[in-house]
Amino acid sequence: MTDKGKAVWFLALLSPIIAELMSGSSPPLEFFNPISFIGLLGMYGAGVLLVRELSVRWDRGWASVIILGAAYAIIEEGLAVKSFFDPGWMDLGDLGVYGRYWSTNWVWAVWLTIYHSTISISLPILIFGLAYPEFKRSRILTEKQFAVVMILFTLDIEIYAALLLFNYVPNLAQYLLSIAIVAFLILVARMAPVGIVSARHPMPTWKPWKFFFLGLLFISGDFVIASAIFTRGIHPLGTIALLLTSCAGTMLLLQHKMGQGGNEPQKASFAAGLMSFLVMLGFVLELGGVLGMAVVSLVGIVFLVDLNRMVRGKSVLLFFRDRVRKRVRLIM
Repeated sequence: MTDKGKAVWFLALLSPIIAELMSGSSPPLEFFNPISFIGLLGMYGAGVLLVRELSVRWDRGWASVIILGAAYAIIEEGLAVKSFFDPGWMDLGDLGVYGRYWSTNWVWAVWLTIYHSTISISLPILIFGLAYPEFKRSRILTEKQFAVVMILFTLDIEIYAALLLFNYVPNLAQYLLSIAIVAFLILVARMAPVGIVSARHPMPTWKPWKFFFLGLLFISGDFVIASAIFTRGIHPLGTIALLLTSCAGTMLLLQHKMGQGGNEPQKASFAAGLMSFLVMLGFVLELGGVLGMAVVSLVGIVFLVDLNRMVRGKSVLLFFRDRVRKRVRLIM
């Protein structure tokens, strides 16, 4: 397989592994079930490939990725599985009541939009750029391959929607509004100013360890806020405002601290911070009786260690061995 072929599969597999397997949404026994795996790959894998290819084609940078990630979230959670609207969705808990207005779970909808845009889409693309810097600004799918991925993604969404239709049926207005918002976000992503979320300084002004804690605090803080454990006494709009403020603050720190170049250790550390929350969650789930999550978390730790060693040109334990050799050859 060519390097470009490996890059395609790396990105396509990374999204469902992080977003579904490591989060415990699809534990090992479910994730590796062939039917379930194909469905997740068709949704997450195809989705992240489409977002990445469109952002490169449009040359709009991270703004495009983030906005398209939000559009992906609405497609998955609003149109396919319908968790934005279903008050009995299995993962909702109290959020099926708290923040539910006009037949929509608003706190859950905002949180899942943030989660998918960050964890399902932006994080895999960030790691992809570190692992395959030679393809950072070039497309990895031909026009024909792009069309095939688009068809597979569409079919996968339609199948999910059809299979889950008997559980909860949103009204037509909710479907149409979701489609309209997705179309609007795609348009905004296409027209977004190139440098709107770009780094403001030539070089990083923070050491890597600070980005690790920024990523960890951002995602774990939003998880706590979204659970409404400490905010049930305030109006749901207050909880939503806290979630959006957390996102805005994290984005501003990344803009002013990451730097435009020489930032690979910083990016790898930020990615490790985001994923470390999922690693810790895996151990908690194992203690709660979800079989296999501790193993997933242990493999995740090795992956993060190797990612951070790889960007520094150091030897790795298990992952990215061919990438380290590639970097050495490029340097020499």
